[in-house]
Amino acid sequence: MTISLGEALLRLAAAAALAGIIGIERQAAQKSAGLRTHMLVGLGAGLFALLSVEAFPESDPARVAAQIVAGVGFLGAGAIFRHGVSVRGLTTAAGMWTAAAVGMASGIGEYAVALIATGVAVVVLYVVGVFQWLYRGRVEQATVELLIRLGSAEGVELIRDAARDLVAPAGTVVIDEVGVERSVIRVSVIPDEADRVIARLAVLGGVVRVTRSRP
Repeated sequence: MTISLGEALLRLAAAAALAGIIGIERQAAQKSAGLRTHMLVGLGAGLFALLSVEAFPESDPARVAAQIVAGVGFLGAGAIFRHGVSVRGLTTAAGMWTAAAVGMASGIGEYAVALIATGVAVVVLYVVGVFQWLYRGRVEQATVELLIRLGSAEGVELIRDAARDLVAPAGTVVIDEVGVERSVIRVSVIPDEADRVIARLAVLGGVVRVTRSRP
């Protein structure tokens, strides 16, 4: 190894610490991959990068780097899951991928690059996250959710399509429940259009009742 043991320890410590900074936000958000996971991902990536350069000087370090990218991609996929019509865990998976990249940069001694990348990641997670939360709150306050109840599963897709035509382009329509004796479709619409949409939906064939969802 051409670098000293102290330098190697510094690189690995930087990899774990900087990756941990990214993981703090995920830990605070109570995600499945939190502080320790991000630190270990950064540490492992940093160690692999360090070994690829120092332990195997005759080999191509890029091959190890490529395997790290692919391996962490599979690891991040474990944090992604589908909940109904929504997909959760994408930010956590992307955070782990970024933590691995920061760890790799630290592992080869590119401290400035690692610090800058960590800073950008913190801005994205915290600053952009706050703006996203505020925007989502305004959107939720600016919409009314309606529930369309049907007596059966027959005609659910036709009524869904009719509802989409009524609330387009700003509204959303999701089939929430389909059953033999009851089906439910959720519709989000701007408040000014709610009464008109309710009246139009109520006269569709197969619709039993259209109501406003209670919080």
